[in-house]
Amino acid sequence: MAKAFEDSKTSKTVYLTMKRHSYTTKKIKAAEEASEKASGDAVMSTDDKDKEYPTLVRLTSGTKTKLSTLVQPQDLDRFMVQYTNIIKINMDNLKKKERKKAAKAKAKKATA
Repeated sequence: MAKAFEDSKTSKTVYLTMKRHSYTTKKIKAAEEASEKASGDAVMSTDDKDKEYPTLVRLTSGTKTKLSTLVQPQDLDRFMVQYTNIIKINMDNLKKKERKKAAKAKAKKATA
């Protein structure tokens, strides 16, 4: 991940996405619901609010570099600390916003 941010100094853009990862897919859920309806047994569903899910982290840099990893809930805090350290180190890569002089002149006229 650090290498991707270092490579972005030249011309690449780095995209990082994080989302909750659940192991079941829509097809599996549909099959389970169909089997429950066919058998006629009503099974109590577990409370999903209390369940902890792993986090899927995907990083893309340019068109060829792609990384993905699954971070377990107990390791998420440690991952976020390491990620923020990488971001802090590479903050010098950001460009300052270019402002036009005309916008400043309009602001001065509006206040005067």
